Formats: sequence, structure tokens, C-alpha cells
Amino acid sequence: MALAPDTLSALHHRWTELNGTYSHGYLWVPVCLGLVIHRLMTGLFQTNPSLAGVIAILMCAALWLAGSIIQLGLLQQLVLPALLGGLILTGFGWAALGATLVPLFGLYLAIPIWDVFIVPLQDLTTAVSTFAISQLAIPAFIDGYFIHLPYGIVEVAGGCSGLNYSLVAVVLALVYGHQRRLSGPMTLVAVLVLLLLSIVGNWVRVSFLILIAYYSEMNSSLVTDHGLFGWAIFCVFYLGFLVWAHRLRAHKPAASRPNHFTAPPTQYQVPASAITYLALAIVTLIILAGTPWLAQQRGQGAWEAPETWVASAGTTLITPTWQPEFTGYDLQSVVRFIHAGMTLEMGQQVYLEQVQGKELVGYGNRIAPQAQIERRETLTLNSGRTVQTVELNANGTRRLVVWTYQLGKATAVSDLGAKLQQLFEWVLGRPVTALFYVQTHCISAGCEAEKSALGENLTILDAWLDQRSLYPE
Repeated sequence: MALAPDTLSALHHRWTELNGTYSHGYLWVPVCLGLVIHRLMTGLFQTNPSLAGVIAILMCAALWLAGSIIQLGLLQQLVLPALLGGLILTGFGWAALGATLVPLFGLYLAIPIWDVFIVPLQDLTTAVSTFAISQLAIPAFIDGYFIHLPYGIVEVAGGCSGLNYSLVAVVLALVYGHQRRLSGPMTLVAVLVLLLLSIVGNWVRVSFLILIAYYSEMNSSLVTDHGLFGWAIFCVFYLGFLVWAHRLRAHKPAASRPNHFTAPPTQYQVPASAITYLALAIVTLIILAGTPWLAQQRGQGAWEAPETWVASAGTTLITPTWQPEFTGYDLQSVVRFIHAGMTLEMGQQVYLEQVQGKELVGYGNRIAPQAQIERRETLTLNSGRTVQTVELNANGTRRLVVWTYQLGKATAVSDLGAKLQQLFEWVLGRPVTALFYVQTHCISAGCEAEKSALGENLTILDAWLDQRSLYPE
């Protein structure tokens, strides 16, 4: 599919991680796709191509395009099963979509949307494992996710949450329910039981690893390499599940006269006209091929630094004494000047083009480490622009930073607000973004003198942002 290569590449990276959370992807996705094909080939339904499928494909393409513009790869990945559903609806109709809905939803088990459960499972695993070792009177000091033993430190990291075992448990239980032809409620029971067993098994795994670390004085190879050990414990619990699940009864649909059953004529597959298929195929191909092309029409190459930047600099560009922890930008401009008796540095980190891993708003980018931030305050300037003041304390060195995201002609300080504003500005033909900041050392308590020098409600910031606009009037 034209929309998919970059998106599938990101999924490939997650599916090929050794002992990764989603390393079941290459096994599970073919199962789901095989079920989709099987149900399309063997289902008894009327084939009735639907224009609604084209509308669904168009909506999926728009969401994929939005994900491409704002560098939200997860949104692009979430679209793929829905896009496949739109293709089925277009070519076969609503009845076929209903017949394939379950395996289509099953595809989401291989998409990394389940990471939200890592922290809760990690907290639960830490609580249970530390309780277990306390009952064995093992001397240990618990500091969050770190367990300090006499011979070293054991960390209950994100990989110890057991999310990978939980997802595989759900997959195996669904496969088991399908193979045994269990009813929907019975399949749900099987999923819940195996999911619970996988969580308990992970508690046992982490508790054993702490015991091994303690009694081996951190010398056992399992302390650092315990991937296979975890799956061995999972297999033990899975065998227990199979013994229990054997008691579940297969679902047998009632039929008054099974030897003489005849499906109503309207349920058989009926071929649609060739013209209908041709028209729908042409429209679908235009959407799928045109969307990536649209994503590339951003016009970054035509952008040049506005003349007002040079005029407002006043001095030669300098090497900054301090700057935010942002990476991947294409241009950087930093100037130093005196204002109200203070030495200030004004900086901009400009992103002409953004892709996954090279983006303004991303997981790796931050103004400063959280431990250095003493206070934040979000302000709305007289112009309506939004900025944030941040007071930093790095080993006794205090600093005031005023910053904002520049998104075309707009500003934002929240990540979600920036993403949405970036999409809107892209539509208006203003794709270039930047981080704008002004920073100075603080010599007064709470940086009050420095804030006061910037004027009431930081009014001087509006003038500076006018001068350093990415798209001046």
C-alpha cells in the first residue's frame, strides 16, 4: 500500500526487538490476516461493494496524513487496520466487514498502543516482589524501582513490567479459543485467566531474579541476561492454563436439521459489476497514491530566514552559554545583548523539515531535566501568544528561561497544543517550526528582578517575537 512503507518500517523495528514487548508481531499479524482472507473466501454473505468504504479510506488517509505532518507515528500505525477494513467494505460490502471485524481488531494487539500499561504493571510488580522478599527476611532497601541488596542494585525496569508476556497471553488465548471453537464468553474467560496467569508468572520471575541476585552475590548470569528465563516461567504457567482450559466446552451452534440446511439465496456471494469494481479501484488508488505525495508538499526548501532576523541581531551570532536539550534542528540562531542591565541570550532552533526522530515536539526534547526545574508558569502575552517561564537550578546555578514553540505564525507551550497547531499551520502553507527562548542568569530570589526587567506581563517578549517571526507580515 502506498501509505504504508514508512509506517510498516516503524512496526518492523518494534517487532524485531529481542525479547521486545511486541516481538510477537510477525507471528500474530499473519494469523489475523489469514483469518480475514479465510472468512472472505468461505463466508456466506452477499457481495455488495459500498461507496462508504471509499469514504472510510479517505478518512483513514487523512488521519495518516495528519500523523505524517505532526510526526505522530502511532496515529499512522493505528490507521492501518482501519484502512484494511475500508478496503474490505469497498470491495465486498458491510456483511463482509462484519465477518472480518474480529481479526481486524486483533491486529491492534501488534500495534504499540499498550505501552500505557507499562507503568501500572511495573508498579504492581515492584510492590509484589518487594513484599515477597520482605517475607523471606532478605535485607534490602527499596528506592522506587531500585532494590538495594548488600551485593548490588536490582532495578525493576520497564521491561520487567511483564507487558510482553501479557500481550502474548492474550494472543495465545484468542488462538486457543478459535482452535477449540469456544463461544465468545468462554473465549473471554480463557483470555482473562491466561492474562492473570501471565501477570502472576511475571511476579514469580522478578521475585526469583531478586533471590538469585542475592544468593549469588550478583554473580549469576541470570542477573543480566534473563530473557529465556522469563519465557521458561511463562511456559510453565501456560501449560497449567492448557490443563485447566481443556475443561471448557466447545460452542456447538444449534441447527434443527443440519443434514438439510440450505442458506437463503440472499446470503450467497454475488459478484458485483466490473464497472463498479473499476470505478472504486480507481478512486481508491488515487487516494492511496495521492496521500504520500501530499505529505511531501511542504515547501521547506523555499523558506529563508527573514530579513528582520539579521536586523534584530545587533551582534554577530554566538556560541550559546546554555541552551535547551533539543536535537535534530536544521538551523540555530543565538544572539547576546544587554536589556535593562541584564545580559540576555535569545535563541531559536528551527526545524525546516520534520520526520520521526527529527521533530520539534518529541520524547527526547526538553527545556531542561525535570530535577533542575523549580517552577513553571504559563503566561498569555498581550498579543495572545503563549509563553512559559521556567526557573532552573543546576547545582546552585540559577537561570530564568522564557520559551515557546513557534508553529508557523502561532505559538504554543503544550505538546498536544503544538501538534494540533502545527497541523493547522501546515494546511495554511506555513510548515516551518522553531523553539524560541530567552535566557539569563538569575541573581535574585525566584528570579523576580529578571522577570521585572522583562516588563509587566513580559511585554517585551511580544516585540522580540515580532522581530523573530518565522513568517513576518
